[in-house]
Parts: sequence; structure tokens; C-alpha cells
Amino acid sequence: MKSFLVFLCLFFGSRFSFAQDYNIHFLQDGKEIPVLNEKVLLAKKPFQIQVELLKVEGVYGSCSLSDSLFRIPLNQSLPETDLIQWKIAVEPEFNKDQDIIVSKDGYFYWFYRPKDYTWHRFDPNPKVEKGRVTGSKTISNLFISEDFNSKTKTLTLSEVTEPLYLLFFLMDKKRKKVSKRMRVQIEWK
Repeated sequence: MKSFLVFLCLFFGSRFSFAQDYNIHFLQDGKEIPVLNEKVLLAKKPFQIQVELLKVEGVYGSCSLSDSLFRIPLNQSLPETDLIQWKIAVEPEFNKDQDIIVSKDGYFYWFYRPKDYTWHRFDPNPKVEKGRVTGSKTISNLFISEDFNSKTKTLTLSEVTEPLYLLFFLMDKKRKKVSKRMRVQIEWK
């Protein structure tokens, strides 16, 4: 019986330690700003979105001035999930522009795959240790993209007057199903 209990502990322990997951943190002035009830309150100055990738290559997401995707209950699918991979915006390597793309019809994919790519979309030098990648994305500006990039403009954070609605999520290998969705509304001081 004792060996059976040891087996169960090892089996379930190994299953949970290899789970694919991610964590999102917001930092400003070197301090973590807590997300409470899906909201974070930031000053209108540069901040970092810190992404921890746990046994997963990347996290998908969207950022919008519209709350249309944000309002979808977590137990319901996002619209046109099978098209998300085709709506991913191109971002400069190593976060050279220090911005986030704000679009009601586009998505982003922040990844770290050094075996396949010599670049990534995080700030330079993500921290890598034992299956965990921690990358930060410094945000100094918003790149507003409307109507599939036909209308664009860049705003400094001091010019922002509306909340931002962010979604983060994982997708299955066939990129057909979304899981582990997280919502964060950024409000400004």
C-alpha cells in the first residue's frame, strides 16, 4: 500500500509539474502593480508587462480600446478562433519600438523559441531557467491600428484617455481552441 501511495504522488506530481501555463505581471517604476478583479491601475508613463512562460513557447493575446472581446465570458469561445493565427500583427524584434499594438481586430503572439528563431518580441535578454522563460515587454507608446492597419497612429502614454482591454490565452497545437484565458483592464491614474 505504501508503494502505491508513493506511485500516486509521483504520478500526479509529475503531471502537474509539466503543465503548460503562463503568468502575467504588470510592473511600473520597478514595482509589481497588482491585478485586482481583472483590473490594474497604472500611471500614464512607461510600464512593463512581464510574461512567465511555463513549459509553453508563447502566449497569444489582444489589446483594444473596445471591450467587445473582454466581455465574452471565460467559458465561451472567442469569435473566429480558427482565424486568430492569421490575425497576428507583426511586431519588431526585441521590442525595439517599446509599444503595444492596440486593435479591435488583431492579435499578438509573444514567444521565445531560440531553437527556431534568433529573435523574439520581448525586451532583450529574457530570463530562462528549467522550463520557465520570463520575458518583459516595456510599453512606452500605444500603436493604434484600426480597420486592419488602414488607419494607424502612435500615442504616448500621457495622451491616453481610455482604458485598455487586454486578453491573454493559450491555443492548442492545431491553433483551433483557446484555453487559459486571462482578462486585464488597464485603467489610468
